[in-house]
Amino acid sequence: MKTPKFLLLLQILWLPLSMAAQVQWYQNQDGNNLPPNGTFGTTAKSFTPTSFVACYQWSSDNELSTWKVSKSHINGTEQKTFFVTGTWASVEIRTGRYNTLYVLLRSYPPEESTVFKLFKLDSNLVVKAQQQIVIPDSFSINNINALELDHTDNLYLVGDGQFMVAGEIRQASFVMKTDKDLNVKWRNIENSTTSFTRLHIESSGKVVVIEDHYTFFPQVKIRKYSSSGALQSIRSLETDEGRFYLLSKLDDDDNLLLYGSKTIGDTSQAIFLTKVSPQAGNIIYNKTHFAALGIQLNDLAIDDEGRIFSLLSQYLNNGEQRCLVSRINANSGNVQWSRSYDYAIDSCVMIKLVVDKSDRIYVLGEKRNSSFLTKGLVMRIKKNGQQDDGYNGPDSTSYQRSHSLLDGFTDRNGQLITIGNTNDFDPYTYNSTYYRAFAARFGRINNGCEDKNSSIAEAILTETVNEQTIPIKELVVYPNPVQNELIIRQKNAGEYDQIIIYTLRGTEILKQPFAGDSKKMVVSNLPNGIYILLLRSTMSHKEKSVKIIVQK
Repeated sequence: MKTPKFLLLLQILWLPLSMAAQVQWYQNQDGNNLPPNGTFGTTAKSFTPTSFVACYQWSSDNELSTWKVSKSHINGTEQKTFFVTGTWASVEIRTGRYNTLYVLLRSYPPEESTVFKLFKLDSNLVVKAQQQIVIPDSFSINNINALELDHTDNLYLVGDGQFMVAGEIRQASFVMKTDKDLNVKWRNIENSTTSFTRLHIESSGKVVVIEDHYTFFPQVKIRKYSSSGALQSIRSLETDEGRFYLLSKLDDDDNLLLYGSKTIGDTSQAIFLTKVSPQAGNIIYNKTHFAALGIQLNDLAIDDEGRIFSLLSQYLNNGEQRCLVSRINANSGNVQWSRSYDYAIDSCVMIKLVVDKSDRIYVLGEKRNSSFLTKGLVMRIKKNGQQDDGYNGPDSTSYQRSHSLLDGFTDRNGQLITIGNTNDFDPYTYNSTYYRAFAARFGRINNGCEDKNSSIAEAILTETVNEQTIPIKELVVYPNPVQNELIIRQKNAGEYDQIIIYTLRGTEILKQPFAGDSKKMVVSNLPNGIYILLLRSTMSHKEKSVKIIVQK
């Protein structure tokens, strides 16, 4: 039965008041886009001692995308904003040591060269310097794959491109350094078929560049440059043939951690963790953990004392999901403890770890009540593995609204600040009808609500889920968020025979037949973002849509 309009109005008016009682503050971020466009949050970072910055895809006008960088006080008051627009654009931010902010704009105009522009902003988000990233001698940049700062705010970039030699297009990769005012200090170009995918700066100032390309897969190559740009060494490392993506971090001792997900046999997955010494470049250990069906690594974090924490999701054949939080011994690579959170009815997707100097870690994501409707979810766990109390949060699945937490950090007072996304959902058409974003600071509670199989603290309002909730049992789509390969399983083979992926603007970008009861789709070429996966029957015209998140 539909809710009467006057009751719905009262509910909408009541919602912000109830949220204020559940969180310390809630900041709405809404570009007032007409459907199917929307506002989406991507990143939140601590900035000055009393402020933070967050990045939002603010609005869209056909192929033009406007991004907003917001500076807010830690009490939730928005103070300054910076807007930048590009074609099918994305924005990445880095905070510097001297209350400066660096913004990288990637713009992809059709049938034209990609545009990459850097901005340096002061603490009031005023532009102090800007520079378009170009390489002379007819070198065309295809993508900038990584951006990092050193301890004095020099910037380093790596990416891939191509150049013309005697009428022939050749592939190449580059590494570049600018000073804190964006003046180019040096460039190095590798004129071979490779890809500079990752970048790190050691405490000594040496630049670590990771090469990963299908021409020498499963090897990776580790390049080291001096702070002045001189190539010092190239080392090759053998990795597992079953890996299907590769991520990396440096610990406080400049050891390089290579990690990601891999396949084992035909059906199982696992995570791999390889530790490489900074001096000789030899492998200290190479570990495989959590081998099982449907395993997906969502995040790996290192705290200030070098402790390693991992976050995984497991997607089971019966449509249920399991969240696994673990601590890994940094010296041996062995798992010290794991906490598994099972849901007999609901499912959870946890995508982000937040670690700081305290003895707690925070796990952010969402908990699903159906194929579409979700609640924001926060877990707080002691670093010794003991379950801690939890945090309330804004929004819920009531009023056909889905809510998820995407990124966060703890401020200098130890308070958890997060950003997330909310969408309204129409259960009659199975479409999301409105998108907005938010920032929030969570308040601690003494007796967080507990799931019957764990003591997860849910960031939700105590509201009733609409009676038209759709069960997830008949369809399984995992992993979600996805990095490379998406698996779709339907209960009845042949019920749907076509799979289509759309952008939130309604543009069809991928279409494949669906034969049998299981299908694998490679989505590694899709940019990070939110998409709609539609399953369709060409015979009965029956359709079902699922929101998927591509996050690499």
